[in-house]
Amino acid sequence: MKRQTLMMILVFVVLAIALTTTALTLQPRTRPSGPAQVVSLGELTLSLPSPFGQPCPSRHEGWKKALYSGGFLGNLLLATEPADGRTPAEAYREWFSMPGYAPGPMRYAAGGSSWFFQEVPLFGQGAYVLQKHGKTLRFIACFTQHNTRHWVQLETRNTTPGAQQLFRELLLSLRLPDGSQPGPALAAALDTIPRETRWRFIFPMELPFLLPLVVLVLVFGVQLTIRGRSGRVPDLPGTPHTYLEGGLEVALTGPMQLQFLDAAVGVTPQSLTIYTFGTPFLILPRASLAGRVTTGQGWFGAKFLLLDLEGPLAFQKYKWKFRANQGAKLKIYTQDETRLYFALMN
Repeated sequence: MKRQTLMMILVFVVLAIALTTTALTLQPRTRPSGPAQVVSLGELTLSLPSPFGQPCPSRHEGWKKALYSGGFLGNLLLATEPADGRTPAEAYREWFSMPGYAPGPMRYAAGGSSWFFQEVPLFGQGAYVLQKHGKTLRFIACFTQHNTRHWVQLETRNTTPGAQQLFRELLLSLRLPDGSQPGPALAAALDTIPRETRWRFIFPMELPFLLPLVVLVLVFGVQLTIRGRSGRVPDLPGTPHTYLEGGLEVALTGPMQLQFLDAAVGVTPQSLTIYTFGTPFLILPRASLAGRVTTGQGWFGAKFLLLDLEGPLAFQKYKWKFRANQGAKLKIYTQDETRLYFALMN
């Protein structure tokens, strides 16, 4: 395997690990720790994670509200109001700006927001709603129990699956005074919602890990394509080559200098020429190589021809990049190093 390919793979692995670690570090915290607190929602109770502090109560148009601030988890609103005789469908159309009512799942846009609506068996008939407005995401659940409407809303800027999972756990912790809970029917309904809300409302956590890898693979592919073009055999009709091989790796070393490039190598009776992209990069008179050519074996058994060069060197291009100081060495990696050696010496 070529030195450049090995270094590219090493860089690829290091960058992939670094980007994955960064994505994990920057991932918003969505799994709270610490003991939960049990709070009231009318006659019901539910369990809140410890980051939610004490409620801030208020009233508005018949609604009795309690707002809990959860820091990085968002703000949780619990509210109740007496039922006013409207059917759930009528209330849903008003509350959620619905163009028309259907049990769901429904996805629509209204009032500058993106909406998702689906009925769920929340103590009978209830609704699960997502509202995305700008960078803010609201998880809403509402249902009627004992002639009282109940409202649970988590507002957050965290659009990862962790926030949706937190809201799911809040709903499943609801408990009636007799101890009964929503049960498996609600859990089964909630399990279908992530598939319906993925991408448009919930940002998949796989993407921060896959996107850097996709970018790196594309960069890797572009580099391999360029290197393949650089090492192609030049079209030189009429040139009396005694040796011509493409797709080779050449390493030019010198004081404070190490340069790798993909090239083609040609030997004529007068010179050794290194070609890149089909044109001469470096021309070395064969007479200057007498007694300066040896063979060797590098990493993983890679064979090479080593040329101890005299300076200054007459580079045909990239002169701004390559220095031609005394003491430069040229390694030509090829599995046919013996044939190249004899082509130069004869």
